Amino acid sequence: MSMDLRRELARASTMLDVGRCDEATALVSRVVAAEPESSRAWCLLARAHLGTKRYVDAIGAANRAVSLDPADEWPHRLASNALIHLGNNADALRAAGEACRLAPELWQTHVCVAQAALASQHLDIANAAAARARALAPSEPDVHFLSGKVSLAGGSLTEAHSHQERALALDPAHSGALNELGRIRLRRHDTAGAIRHFMSAARSAPGEQVYSRNIDVVILRTVSNAIYAFMLIAVLLIWIPAVADLTRLPFVIGLAALCVAAVTCLGLIVLRLPREARPLLRRMLFRRRIAGALGLALGGVAVAFGIVALVPPKDVGQWFPIAVIVILVGRMAAFSALDSSSRFSWRRRQASLRAVMVLPARPRVRAIGAIAARGWTAGTARPRC
Repeated sequence: MSMDLRRELARASTMLDVGRCDEATALVSRVVAAEPESSRAWCLLARAHLGTKRYVDAIGAANRAVSLDPADEWPHRLASNALIHLGNNADALRAAGEACRLAPELWQTHVCVAQAALASQHLDIANAAAARARALAPSEPDVHFLSGKVSLAGGSLTEAHSHQERALALDPAHSGALNELGRIRLRRHDTAGAIRHFMSAARSAPGEQVYSRNIDVVILRTVSNAIYAFMLIAVLLIWIPAVADLTRLPFVIGLAALCVAAVTCLGLIVLRLPREARPLLRRMLFRRRIAGALGLALGGVAVAFGIVALVPPKDVGQWFPIAVIVILVGRMAAFSALDSSSRFSWRRRQASLRAVMVLPARPRVRAIGAIAARGWTAGTARPRC
């Protein structure tokens, strides 16, 4: 390999390390055109395509690298990562297994196997590969990060928490471990702790979309729980006067009590959130779709109270089921609006991130072998093969 080729490939690798994937793609494409027999150049091109989410092109470049150097494990890992993004988990696991066969002494290949096995729901394979990776590289934070993901998928929250804490001890700025700790807190119904970890992850890696999405998900979940509790209390406040055959005055008192309880609960929810998350909640409450969801919930309760309060006392028992149905319909409409708001917010965030290209601002972009894009599902981020 000539010195100029090495220099150009080193430049491209540095660009990918800092997230300048489009520039790296253009540079490596020129190198590949000039040196089509360079396996490393094709691997870097596959890595660049992964960074720009062109997964089919990444597989093509990785396959070309395999044909040039069949003994190299790197292109198999790159292909495995791209196949996972495309949802072809079985082929991803086979590619990762081939990489592990070619280089069983590298912890990166075992991480790749664990990652593909986790995507394929083969937790026994994932656990064995993660354990082997930890044995080979006990001081590598990404090994513990992926081990925690495997444990969480298996339902072992304590073990998952231990692995992620170990990853943070090795790398305090590990955004993936912070995100996973947030997911663990959420599984334990600790909303305040979850959002605190998600916000720490978002600050650590501003370019990662999944972390900011998780913050929205937790806040929307909090609003959803508040609506659920509000409507449950409303049904009870209607049911008690209805079965007790009381006058209309208790309905007025009940509606006032419900409004006071709703405001009190909202205040308690805000106080439980971390200080930096409170402005986010306030801004979300004023979004059109979320405000509409709250309006639907309040409207359903108001209509139900009106139905029961205005009918003759002797007919309250007959109208009570209708009032409950109105509340349930209002609740379903409110939840549907919240779900729509979540999807709309996510699409809008994706579009804005593509427009401003925040990838260069990423403070921590580190490789596991070749770097690929991070982010898996709504609640997780994966190490890069």
